[in-house]
Order: sequence, then structure tokens, then C-alpha cells
Amino acid sequence: MRFMRKLHRWLSLVIFIQVFIWLVSGLYFSWLGHEKLAAHDYFQPVTEEAVGPVYYPESALIERFENVQSLEIRSVAGTAQYVVTTTDGKKHYVNALTGKDWKTSAPMAADLARQSYSGPGQIEQVHAVTGSDEIIGWRSKGFRVTFSDDIATRAYIDAASGDVIDHRNSSWWLSDWMFRLHFMDYSGERDFNSLLNIIAATAALWFSLSGLILLGRSLKRRQLF
Repeated sequence: MRFMRKLHRWLSLVIFIQVFIWLVSGLYFSWLGHEKLAAHDYFQPVTEEAVGPVYYPESALIERFENVQSLEIRSVAGTAQYVVTTTDGKKHYVNALTGKDWKTSAPMAADLARQSYSGPGQIEQVHAVTGSDEIIGWRSKGFRVTFSDDIATRAYIDAASGDVIDHRNSSWWLSDWMFRLHFMDYSGERDFNSLLNIIAATAALWFSLSGLILLGRSLKRRQLF
């Protein structure tokens, strides 16, 4: 029982530290606001444009891809694009002018990044990348477009689809670490079922149960520990 009491007290210190981290990170989230936390200081949705000329027929796409579930056409940087979704959940992007698989060029990526940007800066650099540690879950080929503003805004463009994946800036790393500390997920994957969370939940349960046991014994002896 002495060992349980000692372990209970040490565990209370660990839990206190984590509660303090929750308090600090929670205050940081409230103070900064959603837009800054997401590095969306200068982010704006890309305006949907009218679809331009289409020369590749839909019937050819149905023959080309098996088990087509849905077919959508949209405009990406002024060029018509087919988005073909198959029954296995995969999306295929096709140039509606040529019928070839969609490929986003560096100039097109710069144009898309500019459309998603509302800040005062100009484009400084366009780099081809394969995924980025700054974008959780994105491992595809694309482009990083850097703007010359006060927070070094970076826009990430997916090469296969032409989608603007997200924005990042010079302060995003701090928000990222606050999320890691708050949710106890130091992998950065935003996984709430991580091993650390499971261990922490188990430890918290043990802390509560051991506290009840110790309290019960103390009341039984009519003394508080």
C-alpha cells in the first residue's frame, strides 16, 4: 500500500504537468484564433471559374476507366479538367482538352497559389516538392510557392490535381507544436488513438481508482493521508 501511495503521488505530478500544458496551449489557441493557427493569415479560396472548351468526350472516359462512379468537370487555372471517381474511391484527373492525365506545371502552380493568396507579397520562389513535413498526410508530388511577405507565406499545390493543398508560414511551427503538446501526439499526425494517448488514459484511470482506494482506506482508519 505504501508503494501505491508513492506511485499515486508521482503520477499526480505528471498529470499536473499535462494539465498545465493543456491550460497554456488552450490559452494560446484562444488568443491566436483559427485563421492564424491554420496559417491562413493570407489564405482565400480559389474562385471557381466558368469551364472552358472541352474536346475530350465523356464517353471516352467511361471506356478508359473501369467502374466509374462519378464524373465531374471543373476549371483549373482556366483549363477544363475532368475529375473521375471510380468505385474503389480513387480519383483520376484528366485534361479535358487533350485527354491526357492532368499535369500541373510550375507557372500554373504559381497562378493557382496567387489566386489563393490575399496578402501584399509577390511570388519569390516556386519549388518542385514531393510531400512536405508541413502538410500532414500529403506525400504527393507538387509545388511549394513562397511569397515575399512579413510571415513568409508558403502555398502548396498538388501536381496531379492542381488543388491548393494548404498554406504555411513562419509561425506555423509553433502552432503545430502546441497541437502536439495539447493532444499528446508528438508524431504530428493528429492521431488521437496514438500509443501515448492510450497509455495516458490508462494511467489516468489507474490514478483515479488508486485515489479512491487510498481514500477509502483513510476514511476507514478515520485519518486523511
